[in-house]
Amino acid sequence: MEGAIMNFLSTLISVISPLLIFCACCYYLSKEVKADSILLFIGSGFTLLLACFYRFLMPYLMDHYAMPMSEVNSYYFILGVISFCAGICFAIGLFMLINNLLNANKMLNKKL
Repeated sequence: MEGAIMNFLSTLISVISPLLIFCACCYYLSKEVKADSILLFIGSGFTLLLACFYRFLMPYLMDHYAMPMSEVNSYYFILGVISFCAGICFAIGLFMLINNLLNANKMLNKKL
């Protein structure tokens, strides 16, 4: 019983960090709907979906449908491209957020 719980928790480790980042992005999006929050939300959402797909759905498909390696490689290639685009969206949103915060601090210092 204890081994099954530890096995389940070890499979969730790769999904916990994208889930926490997605929750933080959802909270930020609910506070301010701007371009940076939307990009952060899209990037983290796709990353969470892909992490779940890599961890749960892909092993299931390989085991139960006995997919050949070439087909598995094509799935991983397509998912890698989607993951790259999601990472780019997240990075652009993060840089926009940092830039907005730095500009806001400069404006605050000029007023004082």
